[in-house]
Amino acid sequence: MKFGILLAMLFAALTAITLSVSVYAESADMVTISTLPEKYLDEQETELYRRVLKNVTAIAEGRQSAEAFYIDMPTPFPSKKKYEDAVEKVMFFIRNYTPEYSFWEDSSGYLVYSTTRCGIIYGISPAYQRQSDENRIDPSRFNDVKSALANAKAIADKYIKKSAYEKIIGYADEICALNVYNKAAAADDTYSQKNIDPWKLVYVFDNDPSTNVVCAGYAHAFQYLCGLGGIECHYVTGAVNELHAWNIVALDGESYLVDLTFCDGFPKEDIKKYHPYVLDNVAANAQDGFSTYFPYSGYLSSDMETYKYSDEEMKYLPENLRTLSTKAYHKQGYRFELWHLLLMLFVAVVIVRFIRKKRADRDSDGY
Repeated sequence: MKFGILLAMLFAALTAITLSVSVYAESADMVTISTLPEKYLDEQETELYRRVLKNVTAIAEGRQSAEAFYIDMPTPFPSKKKYEDAVEKVMFFIRNYTPEYSFWEDSSGYLVYSTTRCGIIYGISPAYQRQSDENRIDPSRFNDVKSALANAKAIADKYIKKSAYEKIIGYADEICALNVYNKAAAADDTYSQKNIDPWKLVYVFDNDPSTNVVCAGYAHAFQYLCGLGGIECHYVTGAVNELHAWNIVALDGESYLVDLTFCDGFPKEDIKKYHPYVLDNVAANAQDGFSTYFPYSGYLSSDMETYKYSDEEMKYLPENLRTLSTKAYHKQGYRFELWHLLLMLFVAVVIVRFIRKKRADRDSDGY
């Protein structure tokens, strides 16, 4: 009898663990950064997005001038206003979800529309302009970019067989180890007019300790690694007291904050031990943002940080994505809860009753 009860308890424990692992199993769907926006675009917007991205890619690869390109739509939009709204939405996703193609872009471009045609004129950062033609990328910079992207791929490959959680933590560690926050660029309002790199991912992965990034660079770099690792990751802008950029990661139907800029402000040993601001809980959600509070005594400030989304994030990202989990992502993919104990007891009782019945039947057969 004792052996039967022990067997029942062991089976119950295995059942609880198996079910809970399935509940907390990490998402297996592979995603890429450049196709992710299509989840948030309708059919006509998706067609527009693909056509714009094709041109942006050609500019990034030196096959096309950024001076102007025109998008002809096979199906006209119902009005100029509808087309303008669609282009603005598409450009939001191009800017925020194609860091490997928009590394050269500054904010000096503009758009012109009709109901069937859109003209897009991009501005190339002075750091990437060809001397003889400011609307084309300097060929000497292509090798810098290719090398940086290759270095990023090498990092992603190190974690290719890891779980989603292990990838995210690994990416965070790698990026923070490669950079120090670029205070000079952040403090100079005119810096980006000369060199956009501190806001992009190239300076993260160029293996040059003298080149560092601001918040946008951290967020673009992390998003790019997540794309290589098949993790759904969003680049987000807004404010935390001042203009800021961070990431939202979608795992197992929940959204989580990743803010490597804030992580990198602490000693590296503390980051590796606590990983503050990486898949941790938020204290509260609001309509236009959220608040964080990570009470690791002696390591982090106990002050509440309030994040506010930009108007574009409020307009284009769905509310369920912007609503972050108030529970930290469970790091081992498993946690023991009360219902597990109840399940174990239930399964144990069923097995014990079955064993008793079998014994009773055997005893009755013996008479």
